Amino acid sequence: MSVLASRIRQVLVHVNGLRQERDQLASTRSSLMEEVREAKRRADVLQARIMELEQENEVLRSVDVASTPTDRAGSKERIDELVNEIDRCLALLKN
Repeated sequence: MSVLASRIRQVLVHVNGLRQERDQLASTRSSLMEEVREAKRRADVLQARIMELEQENEVLRSVDVASTPTDRAGSKERIDELVNEIDRCLALLKN
């Protein structure tokens, strides 16, 4: 009977260890799920910003550029800035 009692104690110890491990894994899973939700939220915000910038870029491209060469250079710089910002947003989405 002593062997059986010893074996039952070992099983109980093992079960308790498994329960602790399960609790730790559940906590880790919860943290990771929160990180995933936050990453998705950031991706959505960045995607919306990209769409905004692309629309602004289209408006700038559709503007009749019949102005002075200085204005044309300023417009080109602004378009370059917007394209760079779109590139940065895309890079953040890829990460």
